[in-house]
Amino acid sequence: MKKYKVLTEIEAGRYCVILPALKDSDGERDAPTHHNTGPLPEKVQTGIDRRYAYVIGMRKAGLTRGNRRLLPEVIEKIAARLKDEKPPSPSTVLSWARRYEECGQSARALASRNHGRRSPKRTPPILKDLILEKIRTVYLTRDRHSLEHTRHSIVTAAKALAKEGKLDLEKATISKSTVGRWVAELDRYHVIKSRYGSARARLLCRTPMGDDYPTLPFEQIEVDHTPLDWIVICDRTGIPLGRPLLTATICPVTGYVTGLYLSFYGPGLSSVSGVLRNTISLKDEICRIAGTTERWLASGIPDILVLDNELSFHAVSFSRMAFEVGSDLSFAGVRTPWSKPHIERHFASLGTLTLCSGRIRKKMVNVIDLDPRATAIITFSKLVKGLVQFAVDVFPFNINERKLARPYDLMMEGLSKCPPASYLSNTTSLRMATALTKELTVSQGGVELHGIPFGSSELLPVRKTVGGNFKTMIKWDPDDINQIYIQDPKTLEWICSPSRWPHYTKGLSWNQHLLIRKFLRKQLKEKGAEEQYINASMRLHDFWMDVTTPKGVADAKMAAQFSGVTSARVLNEAKDTPVIAPSQELQCAPGKNSPPEKREIPDFDSFVMP
Repeated sequence: MKKYKVLTEIEAGRYCVILPALKDSDGERDAPTHHNTGPLPEKVQTGIDRRYAYVIGMRKAGLTRGNRRLLPEVIEKIAARLKDEKPPSPSTVLSWARRYEECGQSARALASRNHGRRSPKRTPPILKDLILEKIRTVYLTRDRHSLEHTRHSIVTAAKALAKEGKLDLEKATISKSTVGRWVAELDRYHVIKSRYGSARARLLCRTPMGDDYPTLPFEQIEVDHTPLDWIVICDRTGIPLGRPLLTATICPVTGYVTGLYLSFYGPGLSSVSGVLRNTISLKDEICRIAGTTERWLASGIPDILVLDNELSFHAVSFSRMAFEVGSDLSFAGVRTPWSKPHIERHFASLGTLTLCSGRIRKKMVNVIDLDPRATAIITFSKLVKGLVQFAVDVFPFNINERKLARPYDLMMEGLSKCPPASYLSNTTSLRMATALTKELTVSQGGVELHGIPFGSSELLPVRKTVGGNFKTMIKWDPDDINQIYIQDPKTLEWICSPSRWPHYTKGLSWNQHLLIRKFLRKQLKEKGAEEQYINASMRLHDFWMDVTTPKGVADAKMAAQFSGVTSARVLNEAKDTPVIAPSQELQCAPGKNSPPEKREIPDFDSFVMP
């Protein structure tokens, strides 16, 4: 074989070089010492340098291991040069030379034998079992006892064993450092989990590494919510609205923001639907409205959505939404925010924005903060435009110190490598795919969705085909509930049905409608409407029971007398007895009789009906 071929095979690990190394206690050869290239403690390295000087000095003097007689003179000269007050003996230097030669002339073979040596424990087996038991039952508990308390428990139990004659009294003691070494040998994750819980253990022993790391844009998209640290003002009324919730998506490969959705709806399906719609759609019109100087490059359907374990992400409606869009779902572990670090880092970067008015700050001792509602000056629309400018013009051009590249450049490079982006066919398809879904009953009056009636003549062919009431899937846009989409159970086509209350639902969002119903329900509760209805219903029930079904003869007679039923009333029912009101004169001066006023009777022409 050629020399380069042999060296190549050795470096590739297909060949292994076996040298005459030192033998261990079992008689097997150890791996060559010079293969270990790890750092050594300073004390060990100083000892290697001293021994290496004697071995190399002997070789430079032309002495071999058989020239023991001439070796003392060489050792004396080397000790004088090194200023070694305790020079080694010739036998020691010869043993160093033998180890150096047998290990392929590796200087690491001259290290002290004590380095890396593990001395066997001299603890009796019964004491060893006691130590492990006390560590398990005392130290590894949620009571979080200290090592000193654990040591006291061990010593107390050991002395009890010594009194029983099972353990020598001299060995019935142990130091705190020894207990610490026993604990250090245990699995660190298990120790932290036993004392502080699994969440703390995952936090301290976390690792974000994996073998499924994406390589192209939109291969994975991280999604999360966060409340912003600013109080915003309503554009119409000028009243402080509070802290809005930001739902954002980001590409972990490039660190580029791919979608934003700002609202007061909270972390629910409406926010998730809005940010997914913003992520997929083209954003040229959004950039024009926000006044950005750069294009928003991100658009298209992501392959995988990386989510946490929020309830809205586990909802059936969201699963159907992702299925219809064509994205897979990947859930991070519970309480493991480092599983999606890029979106968390983006949220942290929002704290560097220079908007100080209306900012909510963390409470600090001996620091008086201003009321953020009193200092708020930014409106909701300006905050939205500012966040879009930050996501498009500022954040993508910040240099990543680890990659030494900008997210904008990484996104441009990634878009040139990956396949073209996927979109839905039209705006209606996008709204349908990201709409909320529920199974409801279509009756002769249409569909009722939380009190709002939907449906008109467009549902008549479907009802004639089905032949009665039927259950089917209903979709509605969370940002506009002026219309819903009803699926035909036969053809599986979607039918658009408008609201029969357009004066109420025009421009109304789903969350607004829910809040209105909640407010009205609260008002009715404060008025005691339900209690009033129940009381009235029970009074009516008692009335019918008392009148129609009397319990005794006396009650029946009294009820009959109270009804006032007579034959005169029955026979005079057909007569219309006018109610004559007293005249003004009689009202003013009662007792005087004035003659009635004479009235002329007009003449009428008669005619005969044909």
